[in-house]
Amino acid sequence: MKVHCLSQSAQSPCFLLEYKNVKILLDCALEISSILHFLPKNFNYNSNNNNNNNNNNNSNINNNNSNNNNPYSFKEKDRELNQFFKNINGTLYIDNGCSNIKYNCPQFEMVDDFSTIDMILISNYTNIYALPFITEYTNFQGKIYATEPTVQIGKLLLEELVQMDKQYSNSGINNNNNNNNNNNNNNLSDCWQNIEVLEKLNAHNVGMENENLYRDSYRWKDLYKKIDIEKSFEKIQSIRFNESIKHYGFECIPSSSGYGLGSANWVIESKGFERVVYISDSSLSLSRYPSPFELSPIDNPDLLILSKINHYPNNPADQMLSELCSNIGSTLQQGGSVLIPSYSCGIILDLFEHLADYLNKVGLPYIPIYFVSSVSKAVLSYADIYSEWLNKSKQERAFMPETPFLHQDLMRKGQFQAYQHVHSNFQANDPCIIFTGHPSCRIGDITTLIKLYDNPKNTILLIEPDFDFKSTVLPFSKQISRIQFLPIDPRINFNEANLLISKLSPKHLIIPQIYKNYVKNKHSNGNFGMVTTILPLDTIKIQNHQKFESGFIDKELAQTIQTKVFDKSQQSINHNTTTTTTINNQPIHVAEITGVLSMNDHELIISPPNISDSNKIIHIKEKFIWGTLSIENIIKAINSTKQFKNNGDTIQYFEINENYYLIKISSANNKNDDQVTKVHLSPHHVNIETSCETTRRLISDIVLLNCNGFYV
Repeated sequence: MKVHCLSQSAQSPCFLLEYKNVKILLDCALEISSILHFLPKNFNYNSNNNNNNNNNNNSNINNNNSNNNNPYSFKEKDRELNQFFKNINGTLYIDNGCSNIKYNCPQFEMVDDFSTIDMILISNYTNIYALPFITEYTNFQGKIYATEPTVQIGKLLLEELVQMDKQYSNSGINNNNNNNNNNNNNNLSDCWQNIEVLEKLNAHNVGMENENLYRDSYRWKDLYKKIDIEKSFEKIQSIRFNESIKHYGFECIPSSSGYGLGSANWVIESKGFERVVYISDSSLSLSRYPSPFELSPIDNPDLLILSKINHYPNNPADQMLSELCSNIGSTLQQGGSVLIPSYSCGIILDLFEHLADYLNKVGLPYIPIYFVSSVSKAVLSYADIYSEWLNKSKQERAFMPETPFLHQDLMRKGQFQAYQHVHSNFQANDPCIIFTGHPSCRIGDITTLIKLYDNPKNTILLIEPDFDFKSTVLPFSKQISRIQFLPIDPRINFNEANLLISKLSPKHLIIPQIYKNYVKNKHSNGNFGMVTTILPLDTIKIQNHQKFESGFIDKELAQTIQTKVFDKSQQSINHNTTTTTTINNQPIHVAEITGVLSMNDHELIISPPNISDSNKIIHIKEKFIWGTLSIENIIKAINSTKQFKNNGDTIQYFEINENYYLIKISSANNKNDDQVTKVHLSPHHVNIETSCETTRRLISDIVLLNCNGFYV
């Protein structure tokens, strides 16, 4: 068994599992944080703007061309780099006027041929963003499985990302024209990824904090198109929790991970032998809206692959939620508004109701909450439709009948409104709370709203844990609105992961290298299992402990089989040998088969041999002894053998201990000890020591004839 890590980090899982000539891809997440290397749209970072001072308490943006003492400034000979990069407080960003957004995909180059991948298993909608790159830009022809909410919501989120990306691309062209740059700038989109340019950049950054920032950026890709999403998602087969999928001798079963709508952990089992469990994006919280985490379906794995644990384990989600409400209340009471950049599905579904309840408690029920997203109404509709994928309390609301969530009630009260984008008749009544995307603050309507709400009374609260705070906010260092980082990450933390592992008791645990000092494979009984850490782009081999393999017998061959049945009536009189001829009190059927073993669709099958096959195997007649030895019958048979009697041989029997005998046969013609035949005999073992080949064959025949099984 092999496990390949195609992902760039633990937070963008993509693993390739190779087992018994079957290849299964586990998730295909984008390294979405790479979007932070680009400057946000709708902001102008030319030199004239950089020299302006907006009276901001934060550090101002530095101009690459005006500060030669800055260690990140480009030297005169490297002025070419100024066409592509902007220096903001010592951090290099790709200029929004010279490039479209490029996305950091998993290392698909590690896969020689995608047509050899048999299956893709998706755990949740956050780990599906790279799927169109596989289905539409490679020769992949396998099966894809995900739960229905993962498929439907995942499709919405990908289409939203494509729309935001398209808006960014258009704004970049407009920026080029508005900045009075020459027409050549319109052709700069991919030039910054030129190897020569990146080599200059890396040489300039040697020894600096961001030395390796763009080292592999030459392989970043343009985003796919909407038509690619349509074609890709048509190939996904939707399944339910605990529904069994059988392919190529494997059984794959998803179970609830408790993280989001339809989020799943996967069990991959090989015909009852090896059991592999894949855990990603799991939450043990019982107060959130998704169906709760299921433990029993993933219990006792031989191999456990664990990824995507809480980004900020020292910031519990409940504590961050309390701080979020406190900050919102403080801002609103001062007459300010709150912007919350977020994904359009996920923790946001928890926050809507929680914030509405909080506003009622603090006497601010009149404060409107806005949800601005091109997929806002569709996400809210799916959240109400998929009641079977929700927790028990929300399922009960659906049966009353009421909608599982309170969105409709809040809308009727005028406290909650959903808009597709800021230009769709959006008129906010300040003060207010606005949820919108993208959480990176590089694309989407959030960039427009940040400029619109640039006021010291207003607050921007960053709640998504996928994006580094410093890298996110540096391009906005001239904004005078307050920006605060309150990551709300409901995924399991290290303590919960260790507790979960102790209950699951995996024989072997695979974790990302960065979890090494925090996650242990200690079982509830005090024993320790094996732990292997895996690095990005790493490949590890796992020892296979399976001793048997399941297979099938061709119907034609099966009809020719003649079996011998072992039952209790055929057992030895020796009471100590009566336990091996039955299994669970059922008789054992044994037969000899002559056939050809082959593999078809990753399943073993024994077929009748054709003429050419028969010629090859006719000389192979290996025999097997099946069953236990009847000690009493063997002793009687040796004692009554005519050859020993005619030769006058002396036969002695010694009972060494219970069920273990030593038989000595001494020749009448030779009394030397080295000429004495010794037979060591027990119900499960026989050892013949003799220098006479005739005697050895004679005793062997006696043993075979008195086996409580048969000789095949």
